[in-house]
Amino acid sequence: MAIVGAFARIEADGFDQAVADLGGLEGVSTFALDEPGKIGLLIEAASLDDAHGVITRQIPAVVGVLGAWPVYANTEDESDQESSPA
Repeated sequence: MAIVGAFARIEADGFDQAVADLGGLEGVSTFALDEPGKIGLLIEAASLDDAHGVITRQIPAVVGVLGAWPVYANTEDESDQESSPA
């Protein structure tokens, strides 16, 4: 599983609707940022390639989104942790 943190820049007009639409995408959660016109995103996907597809195709397709930039990625598999010796 891949978890990617990102931010999106959104037009002022329709900001709230764009945030709601982003939160409606499968595997995408939103959170507030202190900068006007930006929203934080947490993207959970099966792989980095899938997360990349969300960032490059699905998120920009939301009306009002000007762009999205990943800032963090984690691909650690929980099953790897469970099978590792302590």
